[in-house]
Amino acid sequence: MIRFEMKLLLVFAVFFVGVVGLILFINMRAERQLLEGIQEDLENFVQTVHFSIQRLAAEQGPDREVLEQFIEEAKQNKGVREVSVVGSTEEVIASSNPKKVGERRALTGQEIVVREQFGNTEPPDHHIHYEVRIPLVRNDQVIGLVQTSLQMEDYRFLLRQLYLKNLFIAAGVLLFAFGAVFFILNRMNQPMRRLISAAGRVASGDLTVQLPGGDEDEVGKLTASFNVMTQKLAEQQQMEDRLHGLERRVTLAEMASNLAHEIRNPLNLINLTADHLSQQFPPEEEDRRQAYQELIGGLKAEVRQLNQMVNEFLNVGRPAPMKRSHFTWVELLEQVQRSIKHQLTSKGVTLESPGPADLWITADQEQMRLALLNLVLNAIEAVPENGRIVLLAEESNDSNEIILSMTDNGPGIAPEDLSQIFEPYFTKRPGGTGLGLALVRRIVEKHGGRIRAQNQPEGGARFEIRLPVED
Repeated sequence: MIRFEMKLLLVFAVFFVGVVGLILFINMRAERQLLEGIQEDLENFVQTVHFSIQRLAAEQGPDREVLEQFIEEAKQNKGVREVSVVGSTEEVIASSNPKKVGERRALTGQEIVVREQFGNTEPPDHHIHYEVRIPLVRNDQVIGLVQTSLQMEDYRFLLRQLYLKNLFIAAGVLLFAFGAVFFILNRMNQPMRRLISAAGRVASGDLTVQLPGGDEDEVGKLTASFNVMTQKLAEQQQMEDRLHGLERRVTLAEMASNLAHEIRNPLNLINLTADHLSQQFPPEEEDRRQAYQELIGGLKAEVRQLNQMVNEFLNVGRPAPMKRSHFTWVELLEQVQRSIKHQLTSKGVTLESPGPADLWITADQEQMRLALLNLVLNAIEAVPENGRIVLLAEESNDSNEIILSMTDNGPGIAPEDLSQIFEPYFTKRPGGTGLGLALVRRIVEKHGGRIRAQNQPEGGARFEIRLPVED
């Protein structure tokens, strides 16, 4: 296992060795080329001197043809610009430049003279020009002179070029190395950026974040620890939600018990008294009797409403036993339609159910009927006159869940209320108890499913129930 710091050190060490080695190789290659050029120029110069001395000193009196041949052969040497031969009369007797034939040149003795020519008026070509004077000696006497003009590379210019070339190459190599190091460090830093992004999502409340496994280094261990942390936090959140749900149920159970004792007995007494008054003390006049019966009917209706509220409290707070059965969607739908037929007709609401009617569901049929009934009753109150409600049942893509959905064309749900509508006692409807949707959620969760509410893009609300498929 290689630590992260060691990876960084290895990357820098490899690039340092590579850059230094490449620069040394380039310098050594340039120096070798420079030395080869110097050696070649020196060999040409030595060859010119040797050729001049050996060839002409050996002649017993070279004629015109020999001199011209000598001039042509001398001009073939690299770097030779001009060759002139001065005879014993101190006149130029042969030259590669015909204009100089006949000029007088003094014989300087037996020494060889090599000097640089200054004051050259030609455009600079980065060469150094030399004049070589070689006396021709035979029997210890100077019999003539060979004067040769040579040009050689200006190695000061070549050195400057070499320095600039090495500088640009080194800069290019360093830039490439910097880019490569940046790319590698960027790749190595990707897990850290993923961790930072995932930490931000967890801070915003998303506990489902899981990062892909990394190497067995510090970053990989940190990633594994992060995944374990988010998993533990998610489990803790689920446990807190369950405890919160249990607290709500306990509170509702206590309230339901108190309501059952404190309200139902007086309600039963009021209902019995209303029946007794209706039967024993009706007025004799027909018009008064009709008004009297209407009052009694209104009183009994209010009692029934109060009883319904008590039943809702009891259903929410008291966990009823599950009685699972295997039934079709159309059977459940017919039961719901029979229960709400009067409400649909009075408001002119249309209830539609496209999709497969023979879809089988395994659940507590009565509790599922109660859950759908509460959803549809809420929708009937929300939609306008002659509104539309759609109930749909289908299987999920992986066939692991049954999806029951209800949509309407009402005003929808206020966005700030979406997270609270399933909470007990939360309602914005006049006269509502806020227990209907809480009862629906309890039934769905008891079946191992989940429910969610959302607004449709085209308007209206949508409730979706997902129940697990059971054999």
